[in-house]
Amino acid sequence: MGVCMETKIVDFYNDKKEYNLCIEALRNSEIIVFPTETVYGIGANALDKNAVLKIFDIKRRERDNPLIVHIADKEISRYAKNIGYGAYKLIDKFWPGPLTIILEKKEIMPYETTGGLDTVALRMPNHQIALDLIEKSGFPIAAPSANISGKPSGTSAKRCFDDLNGKVSFIIDGMQSYIGLESTVISMVNDEAVVLRPGYVTINDIKDVIPNAKLYGKINDKFIKDKPISPGLKYRHYAPKGEMIILKSDLNSIGKYIKERVNSYKIIGVLCLRENYKFYDELNKTLNYILKVVVVGSRDSYLELSRNLFESIRKFDDLECDFIVSECLCDDFSNAIMNRLLKAAGHRLITL
Repeated sequence: MGVCMETKIVDFYNDKKEYNLCIEALRNSEIIVFPTETVYGIGANALDKNAVLKIFDIKRRERDNPLIVHIADKEISRYAKNIGYGAYKLIDKFWPGPLTIILEKKEIMPYETTGGLDTVALRMPNHQIALDLIEKSGFPIAAPSANISGKPSGTSAKRCFDDLNGKVSFIIDGMQSYIGLESTVISMVNDEAVVLRPGYVTINDIKDVIPNAKLYGKINDKFIKDKPISPGLKYRHYAPKGEMIILKSDLNSIGKYIKERVNSYKIIGVLCLRENYKFYDELNKTLNYILKVVVVGSRDSYLELSRNLFESIRKFDDLECDFIVSECLCDDFSNAIMNRLLKAAGHRLITL
């Protein structure tokens, strides 16, 4: 789908007239972009199959990749059935918040929204604008991340505009996303707890509520042999334009690796922790400042790393880097940060 309309960025707090037009656009089966605490979403009426299909076309997203349905309250029985006690325990603990729960769908939810599955992914976001938008629209909003599929998720109105200018009518500006990574996704079908996508709510957080919860990847892969039951499982995600690798090693070995490759690429990017910036700055001096060093955050702040990860990866596209070296930001490969980083690098992890 090419450029076909004017895209307006709407200030929720200072332009209520334009904001009301966003609500009308949704009611008229149009697509808009709105903020949540995780990432920005590109949304449509979840119950309107024709509107939902526009999301797939705009994002260039495969239609078997299910969408998350955002709701404004905890009344999941409108859209899901056979709901076990465990799902309600999770809702009581984590909603509103960055946890998506997969359950058997009711007939009211079209298959276009669920990727052809008999399950539906539900979330109640913890964001003033998102909740207000859902409430005033009068229906649940299906919304994947607001980006072109395969690129890093949009965490600001500017980045959403970069990807979607001319493809949506409105982008509601809610400043930078607080968390910066998509929600944790857990399947509660048959009241069996399986975390399918890691996020800000960790497996340990969930085990505090449901002790026998399992983590996808430590069980068999039955969930994606045919169709992905959750967003973020089957298709390539979060990739910058340049080739990206992750190096797990000491700083001197990483520096040597970079030096050996400076003549093979036009512009080399480095994604690093704040604690290690001085090392790369000194290395850059010896290389006549040919490196583009981006600091993602501190190893001591999980929230800072999650909030900045996608924006940091996008900066390498701005800097036109054709090769990107990332430090291994965390030792725990099951957490959300390493999950997204590995996908951005196409799982190219090198231990020196």
